[in-house]
Amino acid sequence: MTDKHIDLIIGSLLHDIGKVIFRTGERKNHSQSGYDYLKNEIGLNESERGKSILESVLYHHGALLSKAAIADDSTAYITYIADNIASAADRRETDEPEYGFDMRTPLQSIFNHLNGNSQQYYYSPMMLGDKEGINYPSAEKIPFRESQYSAVRNTITNALKRGVKWDREYINSLLEILEATMTYIPSSTSKKETADISLYDHMKITAAVSSCIYLYLEEQGINDYKTSLFKNAENFYNEEAFLLYSVDLSGIQKFIYTVTGKDSLRILRARSFYLEVFMENLIDEILSEAGVSRANLIYCGGGHMYALLPNTADVRTKLDASEKKINSWLL
Repeated sequence: MTDKHIDLIIGSLLHDIGKVIFRTGERKNHSQSGYDYLKNEIGLNESERGKSILESVLYHHGALLSKAAIADDSTAYITYIADNIASAADRRETDEPEYGFDMRTPLQSIFNHLNGNSQQYYYSPMMLGDKEGINYPSAEKIPFRESQYSAVRNTITNALKRGVKWDREYINSLLEILEATMTYIPSSTSKKETADISLYDHMKITAAVSSCIYLYLEEQGINDYKTSLFKNAENFYNEEAFLLYSVDLSGIQKFIYTVTGKDSLRILRARSFYLEVFMENLIDEILSEAGVSRANLIYCGGGHMYALLPNTADVRTKLDASEKKINSWLL
């Protein structure tokens, strides 16, 4: 990854950090809130790399981007269109700031409308690790409080100040910080919409889409992002810029369950653990070959994975080579 690509991923991961700040009671546009927070509280400076990240946070909405005095190759244009795509994916009707929205809205269950359901279940507002056990959704609607958003803000601030660096090695750390703090925070609190997409998932998908777009345009030699992604955005939406990539390990049941004897439970656990470690290693190799981060991992479990990758000739060639290499090793 180039520094520009890394900064794009970080900027896209943090593009909506201002929503947390906004919901603590700071009544600014959440883009401005996020920019001010990263610059003044976290200490992200206006160096070349810091400037790129800050631009992605400040200008990820069309209203501010149309008036921005930034370079035509600013990665803010990529974050802008990636946010639009991710917003459409979570069924949001508008990408404009959330004035007038109910900021107390808790995260709803994704199963409320799945398979024809019409239930109203909500998650308790919390961060991962706040209590033992699983935070199952229930019919009780417990509203978010400003103090809870303040606790999230403080946790993120302490984590970022404690030693997260703005480079490739710390992208996974940043992902874990966001997952721990924002898994139960709704991305949109609009009263018109179902608030069943978490802020963490929205920011992660935005980063995944951004990476794909960056590599897709790079292969075509396009660096005028303003023209391609802002002025001609409708044309880009018709581009086949993405690959949904799936991997499956066959024969897992036979591998795990052909065990007999008094140590069968220990062996079952050992084989399951082996498969999990093998799969995680395989995922890291595939993502590395494709030139993207773990933000692009959509799902992993039971020997299966999905990843969002750029639809480029280079990536398709590398994926073919990786499959042959992995299958050969397994055989």
